[in-house]
Amino acid sequence: MSSELPSRSTERLHQGRVSASGVVYFVTFVTAARKPWLAVPTAADAVLGAIRSWHEEGDGSVLAATVMPDHVHVLFVLGQRLSVGRCVSRWKAEAGRASGYSGRWQRDFWEHRVRADESWEDYGLYVFLNPYRAALVGHTVAWPWWWVPDPSYFRFVELIGKNGEPPPQWIDWPPERFAGLATGE
Repeated sequence: MSSELPSRSTERLHQGRVSASGVVYFVTFVTAARKPWLAVPTAADAVLGAIRSWHEEGDGSVLAATVMPDHVHVLFVLGQRLSVGRCVSRWKAEAGRASGYSGRWQRDFWEHRVRADESWEDYGLYVFLNPYRAALVGHTVAWPWWWVPDPSYFRFVELIGKNGEPPPQWIDWPPERFAGLATGE
Protein backbone atom coordinates (compact mmCIF):
# COMPACT_ATOMS: atom_id res chain seq x y z
CA MET A 1 0.00 0.00 0.00
CA SER A 2 1.43 3.36 -1.03
CA SER A 3 1.80 6.10 1.55
CA GLU A 4 1.65 8.79 -1.12
CA LEU A 5 -1.13 11.31 -0.92
CA PRO A 6 -3.34 11.66 -3.98
CA SER A 7 -2.26 14.53 -6.19
CA ARG A 8 -4.57 17.25 -7.41
CA SER A 9 -5.08 17.35 -11.15
CA THR A 10 -5.52 21.09 -11.40
CA GLU A 11 -3.48 21.28 -14.58
CA ARG A 12 -6.54 19.85 -16.35
CA LEU A 13 -8.41 23.03 -15.45
CA HIS A 14 -6.15 24.91 -17.85
CA GLN A 15 -6.78 22.66 -20.86
CA GLY A 16 -8.91 24.41 -23.44
CA ARG A 17 -9.14 27.59 -21.38
CA VAL A 18 -9.78 30.53 -23.66
CA SER A 19 -10.45 34.10 -22.59
CA ALA A 20 -12.60 36.05 -25.05
CA SER A 21 -13.60 39.63 -24.35
CA GLY A 22 -17.31 40.35 -24.41
CA VAL A 23 -18.15 36.76 -23.47
CA VAL A 24 -20.09 35.74 -20.34
CA TYR A 25 -18.21 33.49 -17.91
CA PHE A 26 -19.30 31.68 -14.79
CA VAL A 27 -16.47 31.06 -12.34
CA THR A 28 -16.16 29.44 -8.94
CA PHE A 29 -13.13 29.86 -6.74
CA VAL A 30 -12.63 28.06 -3.46
CA THR A 31 -10.83 28.59 -0.17
CA ALA A 32 -7.88 26.31 0.57
CA ALA A 33 -9.06 22.98 2.01
CA ARG A 34 -12.59 24.45 1.79
CA LYS A 35 -12.07 26.17 5.12
CA PRO A 36 -15.10 28.42 5.75
CA TRP A 37 -13.21 31.62 6.52
CA LEU A 38 -15.48 33.56 4.15
CA ALA A 39 -18.22 33.17 6.78
CA VAL A 40 -16.44 36.00 8.61
CA PRO A 41 -18.32 39.13 7.45
CA THR A 42 -15.16 41.20 6.92
CA ALA A 43 -13.74 38.48 4.66
CA ALA A 44 -16.96 38.16 2.63
CA ASP A 45 -17.15 41.96 2.36
CA ALA A 46 -13.53 42.05 1.15
CA VAL A 47 -14.27 39.56 -1.63
CA LEU A 48 -17.33 41.48 -2.79
CA GLY A 49 -15.33 44.69 -2.54
CA ALA A 50 -12.65 43.32 -4.86
CA ILE A 51 -15.26 42.16 -7.36
CA ARG A 52 -17.11 45.50 -7.19
CA SER A 53 -13.87 47.42 -7.68
CA TRP A 54 -13.10 45.49 -10.87
CA HIS A 55 -16.67 46.05 -12.10
CA GLU A 56 -16.55 49.79 -11.39
CA GLU A 57 -13.34 50.17 -13.41
CA GLY A 58 -15.39 49.24 -16.47
CA ASP A 59 -13.14 46.65 -18.09
CA GLY A 60 -15.81 43.98 -17.96
CA SER A 61 -18.94 43.78 -15.88
CA VAL A 62 -20.39 41.61 -13.15
CA LEU A 63 -23.84 40.22 -13.76
CA ALA A 64 -24.19 38.44 -10.38
CA ALA A 65 -21.95 37.25 -7.57
CA THR A 66 -22.36 35.50 -4.25
CA VAL A 67 -19.87 34.75 -1.51
CA MET A 68 -20.39 31.48 0.34
CA PRO A 69 -18.44 30.42 3.46
CA ASP A 70 -15.89 28.42 1.43
CA HIS A 71 -16.34 29.50 -2.19
CA VAL A 72 -17.38 32.35 -4.47
CA HIS A 73 -19.52 32.30 -7.63
CA VAL A 74 -19.26 35.11 -10.18
CA LEU A 75 -21.19 35.48 -13.45
CA PHE A 76 -19.54 38.21 -15.50
CA VAL A 77 -18.77 39.62 -18.94
CA LEU A 78 -15.03 39.61 -19.61
CA GLY A 79 -13.46 42.88 -20.67
CA GLN A 80 -10.55 43.42 -23.06
CA ARG A 81 -7.67 43.99 -20.66
CA LEU A 82 -7.51 40.88 -18.43
CA SER A 83 -7.95 37.16 -19.04
CA VAL A 84 -10.43 35.15 -16.96
CA GLY A 85 -7.52 33.80 -14.91
CA ARG A 86 -6.13 37.28 -14.27
CA CYS A 87 -9.57 38.50 -13.12
CA VAL A 88 -9.88 35.67 -10.61
CA SER A 89 -6.26 36.14 -9.45
CA ARG A 90 -6.90 39.82 -8.92
CA TRP A 91 -10.11 39.21 -6.93
CA LYS A 92 -8.35 36.64 -4.75
CA ALA A 93 -5.31 38.86 -4.13
CA GLU A 94 -7.31 42.01 -3.37
CA ALA A 95 -9.72 40.14 -1.12
CA GLY A 96 -6.84 38.45 0.68
CA ARG A 97 -5.07 41.74 1.34
CA ALA A 98 -8.25 43.49 2.50
CA SER A 99 -9.39 40.64 4.73
CA GLY A 100 -6.05 39.55 6.16
CA TYR A 101 -6.46 36.00 4.81
CA SER A 102 -3.94 36.28 2.00
CA GLY A 103 -2.77 32.99 0.51
CA ARG A 104 -5.65 30.89 1.72
CA TRP A 105 -7.26 30.10 -1.61
CA GLN A 106 -7.03 26.96 -3.69
CA ARG A 107 -4.55 27.56 -6.46
CA ASP A 108 -6.94 27.32 -9.38
CA PHE A 109 -10.59 27.97 -10.08
CA TRP A 110 -13.40 26.45 -12.08
CA GLU A 111 -14.59 28.30 -15.16
CA HIS A 112 -17.35 27.91 -17.74
CA ARG A 113 -17.93 30.06 -20.80
CA VAL A 114 -21.69 30.58 -21.01
CA ARG A 115 -22.70 29.64 -24.53
CA ALA A 116 -25.32 31.32 -26.69
CA ASP A 117 -27.82 28.49 -26.10
CA GLU A 118 -27.48 28.78 -22.31
CA SER A 119 -29.47 31.19 -20.17
CA TRP A 120 -27.87 33.92 -18.10
CA GLU A 121 -31.11 33.85 -16.15
CA ASP A 122 -30.51 30.27 -15.01
CA TYR A 123 -26.95 31.00 -13.93
CA GLY A 124 -28.00 34.18 -12.15
CA LEU A 125 -30.76 32.30 -10.32
CA TYR A 126 -28.30 29.56 -9.36
CA VAL A 127 -25.91 32.17 -7.93
CA PHE A 128 -28.75 33.87 -6.02
CA LEU A 129 -30.19 30.66 -4.57
CA ASN A 130 -26.88 29.02 -3.64
CA PRO A 131 -26.87 30.09 0.03
CA TYR A 132 -30.55 29.26 0.45
CA ARG A 133 -30.28 25.81 -1.10
CA ALA A 134 -27.25 25.16 1.12
CA ALA A 135 -29.47 26.03 4.13
CA LEU A 136 -27.12 28.81 5.24
CA VAL A 137 -30.04 31.19 5.63
CA GLY A 138 -33.81 30.84 5.78
CA HIS A 139 -36.05 32.00 2.96
CA THR A 140 -37.26 35.02 4.96
CA VAL A 141 -33.82 36.64 5.12
CA ALA A 142 -31.73 38.24 2.37
CA TRP A 143 -28.26 36.74 1.92
CA PRO A 144 -25.95 39.73 2.55
CA TRP A 145 -23.16 38.59 0.20
CA TRP A 146 -25.13 38.35 -3.02
CA TRP A 147 -24.65 41.21 -5.44
CA VAL A 148 -26.30 42.03 -8.72
CA PRO A 149 -25.25 45.46 -10.01
CA ASP A 150 -27.99 45.68 -12.66
CA PRO A 151 -31.12 43.73 -11.70
CA SER A 152 -32.66 44.37 -15.12
CA TYR A 153 -30.51 41.55 -16.55
CA PHE A 154 -32.62 38.98 -14.68
CA ARG A 155 -36.40 38.43 -14.70
CA PHE A 156 -36.30 36.46 -11.44
CA VAL A 157 -35.23 39.57 -9.49
CA GLU A 158 -38.73 40.98 -9.98
CA LEU A 159 -40.10 37.95 -8.08
CA ILE A 160 -37.94 38.11 -4.98
CA GLY A 161 -39.37 39.65 -1.81
CA LYS A 162 -39.16 43.30 -0.87
CA ASN A 163 -36.26 42.52 1.48
CA GLY A 164 -34.33 40.51 -1.13
CA GLU A 165 -35.51 37.05 -0.07
CA PRO A 166 -36.62 34.26 -2.45
CA PRO A 167 -40.11 32.78 -2.60
CA PRO A 168 -40.05 29.66 -0.36
CA GLN A 169 -40.95 27.28 -3.21
CA TRP A 170 -37.71 28.17 -5.01
CA ILE A 171 -35.65 26.64 -2.22
CA ASP A 172 -37.58 23.38 -2.49
CA TRP A 173 -36.99 22.97 -6.22
CA PRO A 174 -35.45 19.58 -6.96
CA PRO A 175 -31.74 19.51 -7.87
CA GLU A 176 -32.77 18.68 -11.45
CA ARG A 177 -33.87 22.32 -11.83
CA PHE A 178 -30.19 23.23 -12.16
CA ALA A 179 -28.88 19.93 -13.54
CA GLY A 180 -28.22 21.36 -16.99
CA LEU A 181 -25.94 24.10 -15.73
CA ALA A 182 -22.19 23.76 -15.76
CA THR A 183 -21.49 24.76 -12.14
CA GLY A 184 -18.33 22.86 -11.29
CA GLU A 185 -19.87 21.46 -8.14
